[in-house]
Amino acid sequence: MTSLVTGASGFLGGHVVEALCDRGEKVVILARKTSNISAIKDLPIEVRYGDLRDLESVKQAAKGVDLIYHCAGAVRYVVPYAELYAANVESTQNVVIAGAEAGVGRIVHASSLGVAGPEGKISLDNGGSYSATIKEKYCKSKTEAEIMFFRECNRRGVEGVALRPGVIYGPRDYTASFFWFKIVDSGKVVYIGDGRARFPLIYIDDLVKAFLVAGEKEGITGSAYNLDGPEEVCLRGLYDQISKELGKDIIPAFATYHYSHLAARLSEFRIALGGYKKEPGLSKFVVELFGVDHGKTDCSRAREELGFDPVTGLEEGVGKTAEWYHTVKNEP
Repeated sequence: MTSLVTGASGFLGGHVVEALCDRGEKVVILARKTSNISAIKDLPIEVRYGDLRDLESVKQAAKGVDLIYHCAGAVRYVVPYAELYAANVESTQNVVIAGAEAGVGRIVHASSLGVAGPEGKISLDNGGSYSATIKEKYCKSKTEAEIMFFRECNRRGVEGVALRPGVIYGPRDYTASFFWFKIVDSGKVVYIGDGRARFPLIYIDDLVKAFLVAGEKEGITGSAYNLDGPEEVCLRGLYDQISKELGKDIIPAFATYHYSHLAARLSEFRIALGGYKKEPGLSKFVVELFGVDHGKTDCSRAREELGFDPVTGLEEGVGKTAEWYHTVKNEP
């Protein structure tokens, strides 16, 4: 079995590569020549250079491959939508086209809980009835990507499975996890509201196990699965656990939802004036994610059909992430 992993230089993709190599499988990755693959460079992998936005290079990467784990994507919230569409929708379409041409049997697509589609099989006749729970550009792009993914897989005769994780955390996560630890380390903790709004959080190891099962389980073609961790999590509980790991006493500040939303709009405006060179520390997406109670995600279908059983609770997950954070916190 030869698997192609996209996004292998990133957080999710890199961990999927590790897990496949641990099982002794042959792994190919598609990466730009400028990609930082230092975390996986010593693994027995074949690197094929190219760009997901270039269909021909994706076709070259897919040659001789049996299975594709499409983990690549842009997690951005304030860039122009055209950039997100190219990274999340058009690139996904290229993966399906290339996979079909290469005779790939199945593609496992990293979607998102930002896609508020129906739990279960998608109606390929009408593309599914979707609306983003968090109505932001990122979620819109992931919604369009998932609709397109199933439509193209069905049209081209490729088995397609989509996994919809919540917020992913764990070692080597330089986005959410690193940011949370830095915030607590600095003592500059601010809660939106009382900090008790629930949001979906899943540890990387639990998610990777679901990806491997989705790559081999029979009878799940055309299915999308919601994936969340074993516990109900809020920002206050998360920061409290991080503070214990770091030995920090935090005295948080509190901001109302409406004030936070206004501050986010101003922050996004400044980023736009600067040419979208970086993500703002506070965005409307972040305010919606941590300021609105999302309840507990229904993962019943994933449990029934994938045997999904996340076991990493917040205390264990934060502890493992803290071990990594201590080794990188002083990096420039």
